[in-house]
Amino acid sequence: MQFYSERLRYEKFTPDHFEDYFRLVSQRDVMLYISGTGLDLEGAHRRFEVALRADCRQSDMGFVAVYEQASDSYVGLGKIVPFEDEFTEIGYALLPEFWGLGYASEITRRLVAYARACGKVESLVALVSPENQASINVLTKQHFRFFREVPEGDEVRHDYILDL
Repeated sequence: MQFYSERLRYEKFTPDHFEDYFRLVSQRDVMLYISGTGLDLEGAHRRFEVALRADCRQSDMGFVAVYEQASDSYVGLGKIVPFEDEFTEIGYALLPEFWGLGYASEITRRLVAYARACGKVESLVALVSPENQASINVLTKQHFRFFREVPEGDEVRHDYILDL
């Protein structure tokens, strides 16, 4: 699976993407609203193995490595994966040097278009920390709406939904 958007190229995760993945998920700032802190090598390996198998039910979905087309630089990741019974989850994470460039919106827009083209996705869900206002803004610009609050231990998560 490889596809493009205005400035970015997306390719499905393979084991060869681990080095870039680790560079991303080892950074505290990147992982603040995902796991709370950067991952060590062992934690990154475990999480990456889960990402490699995220498409187990639908081979046209999964995690994708995201690159700038112009420079071929690794930007981060996107995901479109089965989630719960009736939903498909989308998400993204970017290296800090690419924050503020509109890439989060571009990735989200492209993943929504990809889900529509698949023809079998009825609703997309994005999981967001309520403190992550930047991601909430990205989602609401793409017409996602607040769907539910989900307790997760001492924390809560907000789910945003887009009906296709």
